Amino acid sequence: MVILLSLPGVRDRRVVTSGWRTKGNFRVLLITFLVLLLLLVQVGLPGRYLTEQVGSHAQMGPRDDLPEPSRALSRSRRALANLQETLPVFLTLAVLSIVLGEQGWLSLTGGALYFVARAAHAYCYMKGLTPWRSICFLASLVGILLMLIPLVPHLWS
Repeated sequence: MVILLSLPGVRDRRVVTSGWRTKGNFRVLLITFLVLLLLLVQVGLPGRYLTEQVGSHAQMGPRDDLPEPSRALSRSRRALANLQETLPVFLTLAVLSIVLGEQGWLSLTGGALYFVARAAHAYCYMKGLTPWRSICFLASLVGILLMLIPLVPHLWS
């Protein structure tokens, strides 16, 4: 599809938009939204565990004299902080994949692997599954690497 733009002072400006609305774009967007949904779930966990520990009245107050965080509250906070370390990289690669039209199997597999690995990482972190938590984290990094590979040729174009 070609769109003609009429701009003052410009004779003929053609913009090629073929491939913008493809199944690959939808899949990358779906994976991105699933990752953001995972973020929302993980953002809500510390509040849930804090309410469970001190009650809703104390949580809505100034929180000046809170007791030491419970194990679940501490783990949920650390799991959220860990997700926030890799999330900007994932979101940047997902947006670049869409904008540059790189929604091939590597990008899709990498995004799906990142989502599944991060969800498993949160579960393993909350349950204290020590070696599996690290394996899930490494799997999410492999997912990011898979998303990066198709974008590398665009550095020189």
